[in-house]
Amino acid sequence: METATRTAASQLGVSQRQVQRMVRAGRLAHRDVAGRTVVSGRAVLAAGRSRGRGRSWDEQTVRAACDLLDSGSTSAISGSQRSRLRARLRDLSAAELAYHVLGSRVSLWRSTAASGDTIAEGDQSLTSTGATLRVAVTPDANTLARQWRLIEDVDGETVLVELETSAGAVVSDIVVYAYGDQRSSSAALERLRERQEKLR
Repeated sequence: METATRTAASQLGVSQRQVQRMVRAGRLAHRDVAGRTVVSGRAVLAAGRSRGRGRSWDEQTVRAACDLLDSGSTSAISGSQRSRLRARLRDLSAAELAYHVLGSRVSLWRSTAASGDTIAEGDQSLTSTGATLRVAVTPDANTLARQWRLIEDVDGETVLVELETSAGAVVSDIVVYAYGDQRSSSAALERLRERQEKLR
């Protein structure tokens, strides 16, 4: 379900100008219809669950954070940077984690009849509408979308995260926390908290 930027602003408790900034920054999936910008209802839900301040983390920091949450170690950064990031991850809220990790790396896609069996079995959850939510972490979202024969759709059921990492399970949990239905989001949140506890 798509919504106008004014409605999205009301739902998020921010100004319409802030929603427009989020659209320009790639944080809200959108499309232009008859000269007006409409945003994805699913993206508005995710934006409400992923709040933070400051600049998004760069690719290297995101990879390091995901590695630390996945295995407790990383080679993406070293020394004092790693120690500071580990300490920060222990106390970071899930909303802040989603803000920094997902950023503008997410795109939403819809399966077609041609997609059929080409979509690999991956991490699946439920969306707020009860539809199946598929998550894939890939270094190149457009290539994977062509391979799976997906169509870009702001309310699609397939979430592609463009990120090169071996910690796909962590990223999937963050996506399900942000985009999943209440039950799936709560379960993903619990898994993320367990990962954070292991860093103590």
